[in-house]
Amino acid sequence: MKELADQLFSLGIYCKVGNMVLDIPSSLRPYFERWLFHRDGFLRMYGTNIDYIGIEDIVRMGPFYNVYCLIQNQHIIENDNNAFKLFCANPYFDLRDGKVTKLGWSGGVLADILTKDIILCDLFANDIMKEEIRKISVKVADYACIVETRAWDPSGLASIYQVIDRIGLNVKELLKQIHLADDDE
Repeated sequence: MKELADQLFSLGIYCKVGNMVLDIPSSLRPYFERWLFHRDGFLRMYGTNIDYIGIEDIVRMGPFYNVYCLIQNQHIIENDNNAFKLFCANPYFDLRDGKVTKLGWSGGVLADILTKDIILCDLFANDIMKEEIRKISVKVADYACIVETRAWDPSGLASIYQVIDRIGLNVKELLKQIHLADDDE
């Protein structure tokens, strides 16, 4: 986590290795435990559209990491079908000679917004050969929207953080438009 924090900081992204007691409200700890409380801890993000990054170390056919980028919102509930219809999104694309010929997102309302985001599409297409980009998805959890991906190392994740943050921006803009309620946190 320290290595990832250093790499993000070198890109002008402010974050720190998180502290469960100081950085996560006590009412949210049981809900965020699954995403953030792994062996190496989590990052608390500042001044970006992502609030926390949790990394889970996985070993299958070699080590890799499941990455969970949380956008905290007290009004998102995992078992609410409306949340799924709003926020779930998965990219689809066609490649020819390593170049994107077709790119979009499938899923809920957010998927339509992400498909229309020209900046995001350009960022996504420029890094399409990176596994971290190809594995991105957006899902809901209790009190958070999660941008999930896989990474082999901290530099891979840092190199695509701009894409993740842009997705986070679109999530936050959608939250403003649907007026679930005022989010005081």
